Amino acid sequence: MYIINTSFHAGRPVADSIIGDIRAGLMTMMAESTLFTDIIMAEILVEVDPDCKSFTLQGKASDLDKAMEWFQSKGQEFLNRLHRDYGQNVVYFTTPMRLL
Repeated sequence: MYIINTSFHAGRPVADSIIGDIRAGLMTMMAESTLFTDIIMAEILVEVDPDCKSFTLQGKASDLDKAMEWFQSKGQEFLNRLHRDYGQNVVYFTTPMRLL
């Protein structure tokens, strides 16, 4: 079993809007793809920048190749829109992991 984790760092003035967009968009898309289960979003409690809010989106996947292929196409389309809408107010990176 694998976890696909995307970490986000968002400017505080727009962080709640970004979280709402991710909940309504990317989380829904992940669930509808049927490639991901146990999809959660959590706040990162280690402060990276006092002007930013950091959080993560995770979903479990049984097939790493299919999950990453989906994320690099459909997921990336969403992330590109997010970047267009919020510019430098949001940065993100995706990390695939294997459960031990």
